[in-house]
Amino acid sequence: MTLQFAPPQSSLDKLDAALRRLVERHGFVRVADAAAFEAGEGFVLLLLTDDPQRSPESLDVAVVLPEALKVLGLPARCFAADSMHSPGLGKRYGVNRYPAVVALRDGAYLGTFSGILDWMPFVTELRRLAEAAPSRPPISIASQDVRSCS
Repeated sequence: MTLQFAPPQSSLDKLDAALRRLVERHGFVRVADAAAFEAGEGFVLLLLTDDPQRSPESLDVAVVLPEALKVLGLPARCFAADSMHSPGLGKRYGVNRYPAVVALRDGAYLGTFSGILDWMPFVTELRRLAEAAPSRPPISIASQDVRSCS
């Protein structure tokens, strides 16, 4: 008898599975550009992620965010971007650390928070974003990978 083992999941496979669960179980929409969510009305949340190899919290926030929304009873249109599209979207909203949750209302920026928090601070931050007045996003000061030209 020969046993065959499946190769272990990569960190990006795990992130993809987490994002699929957000879509299938919680109605999130996966996005690649801002046009998908900025044009709509109402309260919008955007989850920006990173490769869990670099930012393991991306997987945690993908689990906690829909539960916190449920507890708060916030009517929100929810979107999620994978690690390939998050940096471009993050620059738009001054995000320098991933994962991040960005909030908009009627296309206007409300705020953001990054990383995973304990339960009550996470819920409190979501409530704060939902009640925030529109403002300008901060300027993104992104770090770049230094690559040699030689």
